[in-house]
Amino acid sequence: MKDKAYILRIINYASKIAKYMKNVETYESFKLNDEKVDAVILNLEQIGETAKKLSIEAKNAYPNIKWPNIIGLRNMISHEYEGVNTLIIFEIVNKDIPNLLNTLSNSRSVNF
Repeated sequence: MKDKAYILRIINYASKIAKYMKNVETYESFKLNDEKVDAVILNLEQIGETAKKLSIEAKNAYPNIKWPNIIGLRNMISHEYEGVNTLIIFEIVNKDIPNLLNTLSNSRSVNF
């Protein structure tokens, strides 16, 4: 039961990121908006923190999701916040977050 709650949290954090990035079309406009950068990074960190709590069974239910990368990003953000590369963050939120959101949202009936 906890895994389903964790998946819903991850969906929530990813949805927030998608909302924050809705009208952000360029890297320049992203990196110049400190509030958006901070909000996105915070939610990426929360996704990683929550992913760490998922059981092996839950992670295995989504083999296309790179859980180690998600957790690794969280660790990098947490321990090297000042050194976070905003270009990499921009690429992640434009490429990986939509895929994560789509995968998790379209398979809510997965049983762990």
